[in-house]
Amino acid sequence: MNFFIKSLLFIFSISFLVTACKKEDDVINDNIDPNGGSGNIEFIFGCMVDTACNYNVSANQDNESCNYDCYGCVDKTAYNYSTEATIDDGSCSYASQILLNTWNVNADCDGFILGNVVPDEITLQEGSNEGEIIADFGFFTLTGTVSQDGDITIPSQDVSFGEFSAVSVFGSGDIENEQTVELSITASVLLLFSETCELTFTL
Repeated sequence: MNFFIKSLLFIFSISFLVTACKKEDDVINDNIDPNGGSGNIEFIFGCMVDTACNYNVSANQDNESCNYDCYGCVDKTAYNYSTEATIDDGSCSYASQILLNTWNVNADCDGFILGNVVPDEITLQEGSNEGEIIADFGFFTLTGTVSQDGDITIPSQDVSFGEFSAVSVFGSGDIENEQTVELSITASVLLLFSETCELTFTL
C-alpha cells in the first residue's frame, strides 16, 4: 500500500512540474520579439506617427494618442496667432488683409441720417498707411484703422451727402472672425441730430 501511494505522489509531482514549466514557457513565448529576437521585449505605448506633436520615438505599441495641436500660426503679428502652436502650418492671416473685400451689410440704425443711405454692400480698401482701411459707402468714404488683433477704430471725421453738408461720423468695431465684422458708427449734424448704426458685415 505504501509503495502504491508513493508511486501516485511521484506521478502527481511530475505532472505538476511539467504543467508549471509549460505555462512559464507560454508566458515567455508571448513576450518574445516578433521580429526574431531571442530576448524578451518591453511594451512601450505612445504615438508612433512621426509628424504628430507627441511622437514617441521609443514607442513600439501605438495607443492612438497622437495629436497635432502644435501646428498653427506662430507669427505674433497675425490675427490668428496661436500661443500653443510651435510649428507654422501656413495658416496665418492678418487683420488688414481680412478686411480687404466687398462685404454684405446689414444696418440697424436708430435715426434718419445714415439709415437711408447705408448700402447693402460696402467695399473695404487698403489705405496709404499700414493698418489703414477705407470704407466706401458710395456717397462718402470713411477712413479708419485696424489693429493686429482686429480692433477697428474710426476717428471723428466730417462727410457730406445728399441734403447733409456737414455730418460728423465716428465709430469702432472688431473682426469677429474671417467671415464677420461688427461695426458701430455714430453720425451727428451740427449737434442737433444724432444717430447710431450697428453694422454687421458678412461674406
